[in-house]
Amino acid sequence: MAPPDGFRRADPDHGRGRPARGGTRSGPTPGCGAGACVTAGAATEPAAGRVALVTGAAGQDGFYLVERLLREGSAVHATVREISRATDLTSLPGGERLTIHELDLIDADAVADLVASVRPAELFNLAGQTSVGVSYREPGETWQTNATAVATLLEAVRRSSPETMLYQSSSIEMFGGDSGAELVHDERSALRPMSPYAASKAAAHVLCDAYRRAFDLRIACGILANHESRRRPASFLTRKVVDYVRALREGRAGGQADVGPLPVGNLAVRRDWGFAPDFVEGIIRVCRQVSVRAEVAGGQPEPDIGSSYRDYVLATGELHAVWELIDRAFELAGLPLAWDRSSADLADWSARIAATGRLAVAVDPALLRPGEPAALGADPSRARTDLGWQARGGLDAFLEDMLEPELANAAPGSITTA
Repeated sequence: MAPPDGFRRADPDHGRGRPARGGTRSGPTPGCGAGACVTAGAATEPAAGRVALVTGAAGQDGFYLVERLLREGSAVHATVREISRATDLTSLPGGERLTIHELDLIDADAVADLVASVRPAELFNLAGQTSVGVSYREPGETWQTNATAVATLLEAVRRSSPETMLYQSSSIEMFGGDSGAELVHDERSALRPMSPYAASKAAAHVLCDAYRRAFDLRIACGILANHESRRRPASFLTRKVVDYVRALREGRAGGQADVGPLPVGNLAVRRDWGFAPDFVEGIIRVCRQVSVRAEVAGGQPEPDIGSSYRDYVLATGELHAVWELIDRAFELAGLPLAWDRSSADLADWSARIAATGRLAVAVDPALLRPGEPAALGADPSRARTDLGWQARGGLDAFLEDMLEPELANAAPGSITTA
């Protein structure tokens, strides 16, 4: 596979380690480990910088994190499943300090070689299957990528790079709860996962805690609420909503009788949604928490050892129903909705374009999830107090980011919709 424009494939005879299954051994300085790898040049550690390893770099959080780390001067090793997915990363400022590795985290040998070769100061594990809906269709793959792969990473760090600070992205979905309950969770809440995705994240979370305590490794989990941006993939609710609104704004759906309403699941469930770049800043603070806590408190840092590390909830602290999110997206685009939420049967809820009466939103029973928690609230007080972190934006921040091209011309009634 050809590397992205502007990148050259690393010398396959340089570096260490056994060949990855299905890949080729390769590695620039310092270390490309096993698997395919491309580099923008001599991606050596900056004189005053860190070496960071970011898994899942092609995803939403991975992109923003790599961008942030390069901006501060770190040398970054980023992993993606396919080199072809790394195109956006190659255009980031500071790309001469970026090395991209093609890596499947299920390949334990390749993971071990990469960690041993790079020996990063910081390892951010953002890789995995991130959709609750997809996890019901692919529970086995979800478990492999979200739980088994974390065990592989932890063991690689324990054996080859115990000085590494490892950050693991956990999810508030792992708290679960009763389908009719509205609960607010913090770092002490019991884990009651109610989906294959949540169960896989809970397993990884517990395993990180076990390795931290058993081996005194510097490991911390960020327990993240939903966070969105224009980089969300098409399988997520927010992207589906924005794409539908965009279709209406561009006239592709307007006036066409064969285009149906936006299909959705449970419109009543309430979730905490934030803006992804805010959460990436929180991720960095969670990883560097020992020094950050000292800076925030104005005192001396604790010993930088495993027992000084703790987990943090990152959330806005605000709950919104799915129907409220959809309503705000349409409103921002100049297409106010009129809702019918009068029925006790949630499957009968719907919304129409207020100006025309066109059916715009309807529940698809196939999208209703079994045992879905009515609300997943989260309390970010510990992160605010210890780390000085607070989410700056909620619904409007990420919706405006995702809808930016449409907002310039958004005015109520500016589009004809039959």
